[in-house]
Amino acid sequence: MASGGRPSGFVSLLLLLAGILLFWMTVPNLGTAARAATANGPRGTFTAAHLVCVGHSGHTSCEWSGTFHSDDGTVELTGVKLYGSGRDTFEAGQTAPAVDVGNVGRVYAPSGSRSWVITVVLAVAAYVLLVVVARRHLMPPALPGDKDYFARWRFMLSLK
Repeated sequence: MASGGRPSGFVSLLLLLAGILLFWMTVPNLGTAARAATANGPRGTFTAAHLVCVGHSGHTSCEWSGTFHSDDGTVELTGVKLYGSGRDTFEAGQTAPAVDVGNVGRVYAPSGSRSWVITVVLAVAAYVLLVVVARRHLMPPALPGDKDYFARWRFMLSLK
């Protein structure tokens, strides 16, 4: 806060931009994350074709890429990765049950996925950032000697 108890405009702008960016990144993916968590989508078979590895910061992460064919024959995907598959999961040509939840380029195991956790955490962080900015700039300043100021606003905002 700047002197005099007024919120810093620069800090509030940064918080606002961070909150908007996080919402932009997470909210469109909430449906896919929920479907991945519950393995909700066409069930079928993933056929491993080749291992795709990415190295970053001294760590290598690998996933198997291949094709997906739904059991009912309505969905055929090529070049998809099986979420959670690692270096030792398959050999080329091996198959495994999988589910297409609508996440472009990725299918999931029928048991579901915990990839939703980071999406929900980031969405909550975005909400918190936007609430902080709103409270800093939309609440009128307290009057000197106003002891019930915050109690009144919590009641008015239903944040008891």
